[in-house]
Amino acid sequence: MLIVLLLLVVAGAAIASPSATTSDASDASIAALEQLLSQPEGQIDLARAKVTIDHMVDPKVDVEATLRQVDQWAAKTRARFPAGASNKVKMHLLISTLYEPGPWNDHRPFGYDYTDPFGQDVKKSLLSHYFATRNGQCVIMPIAFLVIGQRLGLPLTITTAPYHLVVKYGDEEQGQWTNFEATSGLFHPDSGYEQAMSIPLEATRNDTFLRPFSQRETVALFATASLLPSYQQKKQAERILTATSLILKANPKDVTAMVVRGDAYYLLIEQQFKAKYPKADQIPQALRAEYAEYSRQNLAWYERAEALGWRQWGQTEKQRYLRHFNSMKAQSQGGS
Repeated sequence: MLIVLLLLVVAGAAIASPSATTSDASDASIAALEQLLSQPEGQIDLARAKVTIDHMVDPKVDVEATLRQVDQWAAKTRARFPAGASNKVKMHLLISTLYEPGPWNDHRPFGYDYTDPFGQDVKKSLLSHYFATRNGQCVIMPIAFLVIGQRLGLPLTITTAPYHLVVKYGDEEQGQWTNFEATSGLFHPDSGYEQAMSIPLEATRNDTFLRPFSQRETVALFATASLLPSYQQKKQAERILTATSLILKANPKDVTAMVVRGDAYYLLIEQQFKAKYPKADQIPQALRAEYAEYSRQNLAWYERAEALGWRQWGQTEKQRYLRHFNSMKAQSQGGS
């Protein structure tokens, strides 16, 4: 079975800008991100970290109210645990609580959002939006499952595949990590993702994808998935560079952050040079070294990502994905 695949797109993402976006607010967000990433490993409340980053993206997000919803979904699940339940039993009860209709979810399970094929609407990566709509995609569905699962004490973490997020479950019976596909509610081995997503050998050699993330790497991923796209939408190149420095310090193999960092240097070229000097030979001599450095950094970060096994999707890959997406959508509508 080909798993549901959603392109994790950060460039050109759309989200309504706050009514007042100030430099001070951006500085506060960067400081808050640095503080989140400096927490001791093993002591990080992933739900609070996620919602705190969501609030940076959209100040209208009510942090405490959203955290109460995380606790409520954990409580709904916990109430179904039989005495002495194993982690495996708890895991399957969490899956059914979220994805199967029943009194535990008012017969309104969470489902897949088919309205945004390429995941370009950043508001759909916010936990509060997912709880309100009960529809999500490959960014928010695994994140929500993870943070609720952490409340239940389940051995869960997260990982990445190309343009995709995946939950990792520590299977106590098999003594190893198993991939849980939150968009379909199914389990897949690493080989399933490697084959379906054509993961390059470079990525396998470098352990770029499918490795279990630490808590700090997970927080960095939350920022990559929603904070960076919001900075891109606002064309805040300097904020992107500062944020990606923090993210890559926490996870030096975050290829998406590398690509976004490369894009930020190109954005600086557009803002500081192309807008003023349409042709390169019009750039004043005193500024050419800076222009050359931005150009070098733009290429270098793409090269670093490619060396770790990242590959940019072309039209062929996008069309193949859309065909699969539309097929899954038709099956869903046919079964409803």
